[in-house]
Amino acid sequence: MKVLHRLAQRALGVVDAWYYRRYKLQTLGPVLFVGRAQYHGPELQFEDGTVLRDQDFIGRLHFNNASIAALGEGSMHRVGFRFAKLMRESLRNLAEAAHNDPTFADVRVFQGTTWIPSHGEVVGFVSTPLPKTWKTKLLAAHFKMLMWVFAPAARIRSREQAEPRLYWLTREALARNLTKLKVS
Repeated sequence: MKVLHRLAQRALGVVDAWYYRRYKLQTLGPVLFVGRAQYHGPELQFEDGTVLRDQDFIGRLHFNNASIAALGEGSMHRVGFRFAKLMRESLRNLAEAAHNDPTFADVRVFQGTTWIPSHGEVVGFVSTPLPKTWKTKLLAAHFKMLMWVFAPAARIRSREQAEPRLYWLTREALARNLTKLKVS
């Protein structure tokens, strides 16, 4: 089983590397990548007044799966604490990039897709479920594979449900909550 697990890790590592190059992602700290894409969908208005319209540019957030896998085994609380610390550092880097990098000058909203339950409200994330389609089911299967290959603790893998959700973070919310992102 360990050989199969290592082969799957290597294969998904290759997929991650391809994805990183294909979508021209930038590394933003230990657990987060960001890219730039056009939003295609209905107009969205966020609580802070930010409006996202069809064809607007968004920042696409992606997890660094290999880095998350390197968190190692341990209690759910210990692994969760390590992840939260690294995520805060990555979000601080995102805030700096949003403020200083011309690539993101016209990006008002950052968006990512994950199965990880939201604890991100404290820094301004808003979570919405994805509609139940064949693509969402395929994504859920991909997430289950990621959990099996990359999740650092077996107990975390067994408790998680691979329900894909969209996570939205406005530039405004990121800037407003910057003080909550101090790395301790």
